[in-house]
Amino acid sequence: MRKLTWDQRRVLRWGAVAASFALIAGLTACGPATNADDAVGNDEPVAERGEELVLQFRGTPISLDPALQGTASGSIFTVLAYDPIIYQAPDGSLQPSLATGWDFIDDDYRQFEFTLREGLEFASGEPLDAEAVKASMEYFLGAGGGQIPRVGPIASIEAVDEQTVRINYEQPWADAAFSLTQTVMFGNVIGPDGLADPDSLLQVMDGAGQYVYDAEASVPDSEYVYTLNPNYWNPDAQMWDRVTVEIIADPNAVLNAASTGQIDFGLGSPLFADAAEAAGLTVATAPFYNWELRLHDVNGEVNPALADPRVREAIGLAIDRESIVAALGGEYMTPSDQLVVEGLEGYNSDIGWEFDLDRAKELMAEAGYEDGFTMTVLDSSVQDNQSQIAQAVASSLAEIGIDVDLVVDAVSIPSFSEKLESKEYEASFWASNGDVANSYRPFRSAGSMNNPFGVMDEEMEALYAQSLTVGGDEREEIYQQMSERWQEASFSIPILTGYFVNYIGPKVTNVNSSAKNPVMLPVGPEPEYNWQPVQ
Repeated sequence: MRKLTWDQRRVLRWGAVAASFALIAGLTACGPATNADDAVGNDEPVAERGEELVLQFRGTPISLDPALQGTASGSIFTVLAYDPIIYQAPDGSLQPSLATGWDFIDDDYRQFEFTLREGLEFASGEPLDAEAVKASMEYFLGAGGGQIPRVGPIASIEAVDEQTVRINYEQPWADAAFSLTQTVMFGNVIGPDGLADPDSLLQVMDGAGQYVYDAEASVPDSEYVYTLNPNYWNPDAQMWDRVTVEIIADPNAVLNAASTGQIDFGLGSPLFADAAEAAGLTVATAPFYNWELRLHDVNGEVNPALADPRVREAIGLAIDRESIVAALGGEYMTPSDQLVVEGLEGYNSDIGWEFDLDRAKELMAEAGYEDGFTMTVLDSSVQDNQSQIAQAVASSLAEIGIDVDLVVDAVSIPSFSEKLESKEYEASFWASNGDVANSYRPFRSAGSMNNPFGVMDEEMEALYAQSLTVGGDEREEIYQQMSERWQEASFSIPILTGYFVNYIGPKVTNVNSSAKNPVMLPVGPEPEYNWQPVQ
């Protein structure tokens, strides 16, 4: 299939989107998914750089500022221009990037040091040294972005010498190294020019990544263009002359664009996986989004019913997860019965929600809600495509008399977040990911979209604090206790685990992921981690 040039694509972009795959919407996926632990294509580095890599994302970025941007697939807008201190590889391991080494220098996880590579520069030509990293991190901490809960209780940051940075924590923080990866973005270092004018970071980028954001060639809310950073520390890792991110929201349009070569990588849909394979695309999957019904108002400020643990338990028992998964996509999602996905740290095989409609009705009657009640729930159709998950859960809850007043935000993730923070909605549909600690941390941010009513559970907090003081088997045991406690508290009710379903075109190889790092991103510090052009 011939790939259109960039100029041709801008002229023809979506003229024929609707026609080619209009009939595909009725299909359901039944073909085998690609093993998420395997590479797509070969693993051999290539000698020749590709001309252009074209990617797709569903909506406009939360921000172009790493301190404010979201993570997961949405981090594509920042990781191209900002290298992290430490790189999380597709297999989940932590690898050198801007830093060549790191470790705690004490015995209780309070002092963490890392050593930078020598001779690093930002794309602007300014030196990237310990002072620059310190300034970037301090800006991150003050910017108020959504990733703050994941960086730890930082007391201070020191530039020990030109190449060494020390982070001092108020309390033990065993996850220091992970917080400096592209997955959290605390370690995606912003240069001095950007820090001098933070508002500029919404239109331009000042990083030390493989690429430079080309604002003049880009079309905000439509197309984001990146060109080579001439000052990048490892030119061998720059596999493409140019990377473009196209904004395409409609699943039919994504499939059409991938099938006709307008994009090389697309965030797909389980419903269209068979059609993608029939069109010659590789379908790559990995478990990621652990979808939940989040019961924010557990103190009953807006909805008194949610303050009763029997009601929350009834909600958990009333959801027929198997039927929902079968109806929505089957092979590309699985029922979820606890806080984390099976295979990740903290998964507890001794617990889990079951479907028990009779017991759910009994609990509702015991709590005094035999006739049910109305619950206003906010959903984002940007993430929950056509609100399919939300509507399926609402149907389950109707069986025990709970009338879900579903409000759908179709604008953007920031709009969804703003609505939740208003405290007008007692519950929401959203997804978490990662091990127990990373799944739980967002709930600790009182007043945020994850916890708008600021509710905390003392037992969960105590276990979480304990988990940051140990490692290995001891930490895993605490994580499993956290999973058990989270089910008892019923502050969020797991529904299903959605798999990333991505389309990969024939001109790209070496796309990798795993359950421990399911987010497929094209750049890494060494060629072996990078998406490569097929030769």
